[in-house]
Amino acid sequence: MTAKWRAGTAGMTVIAALAAGTGAAAADSGPPRCEQISVAVPLTAGGPLDQRMAGTLCRPRGAARAIQILVPGGTYDRSYWLRRGGDGPSFAETMVRGGYAVLALDRLGSGRSSWPSGAVLRPDSHQASLHQVVLAARQGKLDGRRYTRVVGVGNSIGSSIIRGVQIRHPDALDGIILTGESSTPNERAFEEFAGAIHPAAQDPRLAARRLDEAYYTTRPGTRGDWFYHRPGARPAVIAADEATKEPDTFLESLPPVSDNHLIRVPTMIMVGRHDRLLCGEGATDCTSTAALRAQQKRWYPDTPLEATVIPGTGHVLTLHRTAPASSAQALDWVRRNIG
Repeated sequence: MTAKWRAGTAGMTVIAALAAGTGAAAADSGPPRCEQISVAVPLTAGGPLDQRMAGTLCRPRGAARAIQILVPGGTYDRSYWLRRGGDGPSFAETMVRGGYAVLALDRLGSGRSSWPSGAVLRPDSHQASLHQVVLAARQGKLDGRRYTRVVGVGNSIGSSIIRGVQIRHPDALDGIILTGESSTPNERAFEEFAGAIHPAAQDPRLAARRLDEAYYTTRPGTRGDWFYHRPGARPAVIAADEATKEPDTFLESLPPVSDNHLIRVPTMIMVGRHDRLLCGEGATDCTSTAALRAQQKRWYPDTPLEATVIPGTGHVLTLHRTAPASSAQALDWVRRNIG
């Protein structure tokens, strides 16, 4: 396998800021400690641990209240959670300053994690690998600490993977935050979005990785239109997103949304008001927080469910100007529901 490429420069800059403990909030809790980790994972449930998932683990000074495992969406790596979209801290910074450990992951096929060929991928590869990371957190195999409370936080496909893990393993997580995902996506938009992706091997930025036909990415210049509400995002952030995009591979067989009723842990759904892939007539009702919760509750009848619509925001919540506010909402939810 070829050598792994470095995570985005913007993400590494924020890691440095985390390590320095900048800002008054950081000074209150002390400087966090960050390290690069790698976890042995399988390609399918019960399979050999012959792949690696890489990530950045950051902890506050002193005992962490719990750990949050952060799973990015399609064509993103761990830096999604480490970058600053607005004037305030990143999602990871917000949570560490709030007293929580965070593990921002590269999913299989991206960043510094393994890049398995399409021939060996299985319909549960992303779910099986994530479940192994959750087990590692509980068993003390990440940093020597046995985390008794584990929260899954995802964006887009990352949220869907977390849902799948929790449905198949009801004791896996103590709470989940699903951003950029709902039970009612805009199917017409997704059909149109298919024209915005192409094989990663054909992309000028990724061709040198020599990935097989199982890997795809977004076509150059398309991320701003599909993942952002441009009035709510900085042009420099969108440009950096284009410059650091990742390949992806997704042959996953996820549980249908009709199985969401099996999720019994506290759940938060966060959707951008202008999410082109979710919102629209006959799709997700993004007109208000109350409307979103009422619509999604149908799929989570036995789940302690909260939902919120983030104004001025598109699909990638952490990369908009509203990111500090939405991250603060997520922190408040974790404090109230996880402790």
